[in-house]
Amino acid sequence: MTNNIFGELNSDQTQADSGISEIMLKAIETTNEMIIVTDAPEQIGDEDIVFVNKAFENVTQYSREEVLGKTPSFLQGPETDRDVIDDLVEKLSNGNRFEGETFNYKKDGTKYRVSWSIDPIRDEKDEITHFVAVQRDITDEWERRQKMQEIIEERETLVKETHHRIKNNLATITGLLELQIMKSNSESVREVLSESMNRVKSIASIHEKLYETEGLASITMDVYIKDLVEQVGESFDGIDNSGDVNFQLDLNPISLKTHQAVPLGLIINELVTNAQKHAFDDTGGTIAISCEEKGDNTVWLEVSDNGKGLPQDWDPQATDSLGVKLIETLSHQLEADYSFSSQDGTTFQMTFRKET
Repeated sequence: MTNNIFGELNSDQTQADSGISEIMLKAIETTNEMIIVTDAPEQIGDEDIVFVNKAFENVTQYSREEVLGKTPSFLQGPETDRDVIDDLVEKLSNGNRFEGETFNYKKDGTKYRVSWSIDPIRDEKDEITHFVAVQRDITDEWERRQKMQEIIEERETLVKETHHRIKNNLATITGLLELQIMKSNSESVREVLSESMNRVKSIASIHEKLYETEGLASITMDVYIKDLVEQVGESFDGIDNSGDVNFQLDLNPISLKTHQAVPLGLIINELVTNAQKHAFDDTGGTIAISCEEKGDNTVWLEVSDNGKGLPQDWDPQATDSLGVKLIETLSHQLEADYSFSSQDGTTFQMTFRKET
């Protein structure tokens, strides 16, 4: 049977053909890849081994004589992945190539990790006559991957715990600020402390999202901005001169790295806070926030209101407002282009390049 696959020549074949066949067989016997050839029965799973090379014997500890006529499934064991085997059966039954990875077992019962591919061999009538499998023992590589995955998981757990502790520490600071607000008799002091508290909450919310998410490197901004706006809005509940402020949000699910998400969140916090404080009288109004990712990784943000607008001689470079100064500083951190305009209210627009 082996010679029918490797090396049997018709009487009219040339000596050159014979030489090529001998080289092919020597190559198969020399390679470190395990080679298995089986017949092609009607039912996948019933195929018999008709050839194995030296590498197969060396890895599995089975001799060629011990495996000829057996089905390859005798190498399987308790930790062989059944889903992989089911995939193998499905693909080979349809005459397709299979690639997979699972555990097999050596003659002494030792488990080893194997990566392999199986291709159908077809005759001149395009009918499948045999299957050839090329296998590789990747046990050492698999063990390295497992150790690396354990290290990654340990580090992710540590980072998550760090974010959790930062969030808790910031919550403590927020609590202290709230306590100071309640004790203060000065409206201006309470206002300053309240704004500071919202800034701390904005940062704390980032760390909370990082703690909750699977990926530790980025934040999904649409969810974060919704929570941030709700948080800022609640801080104005009960303030007589704030009016009834509605929010219109048009947010795409953009993911930003932490060092970009924090300044963007603080900018939105300042803009919404300033709008609620200064844009409206006691009749209230609407604050609209749009954020989306445009072409070439450019993030576009617009925060607008339909309030009183900016004073005619207002200059963001000349103002002594802490909020505006923060927006300027944070925009520089993002290397962003930004502008204020005033027509039927106030509009802030900003674009910056998203880091990938």
